[in-house]
Amino acid sequence: METTKLTIVRHGETEWNVAMRLQGKLNSSLTTVGRKQIEYAAKALRNRKFEMLITSDLGRAMETAMIINSYHKLEVNLSENLRERNFGVMEGLTREEVAEKYPEVHEGYMTRKSNYQVPDGESLVQFYARVSAELKRIVELWPGKNILAISHGGVLDCSMRMVFGISLDACRNFTIYNASINTFSFSNNQWDLEECVNI
Repeated sequence: METTKLTIVRHGETEWNVAMRLQGKLNSSLTTVGRKQIEYAAKALRNRKFEMLITSDLGRAMETAMIINSYHKLEVNLSENLRERNFGVMEGLTREEVAEKYPEVHEGYMTRKSNYQVPDGESLVQFYARVSAELKRIVELWPGKNILAISHGGVLDCSMRMVFGISLDACRNFTIYNASINTFSFSNNQWDLEECVNI
């Protein structure tokens, strides 16, 4: 079976990343540092041959995609399913503000109760199902291709858990940095992580 390669880049640092505010489906602009991070990532990827580009349709991801795509000139495919987790009532708030305003929501979020659905948002189970189904759709739609995707920290968390069989309830034992480059391969119905580069 053909091997499909999927390189997922997390968007650059945003204003709300700096302020430690939960973004979810809301958006904040890349910082000056964030744009520089992506320029470095773009240069690291400039000599690679990608045949497809797919990005989350959120502004911070699309801004990231635009910078990276300046070297590749690919058609940009938008995907709602590569969006960050929908944090519902927590979006735009810091964790401290969530704890003060919605203590039960904060407890459900911080203890990683996988079936706990944030009001107006997604549970971890729902989020993981969305992301894993989209990754499967991408590799089935473009078999044997070298695909570039721009997405979010939560999406990469789901991707790592899928590849390594890490429970949704388990605390993350790895770090996902802004502008990190992560290449996955898919062959014979098997996912592998080939590369994880932090910018």
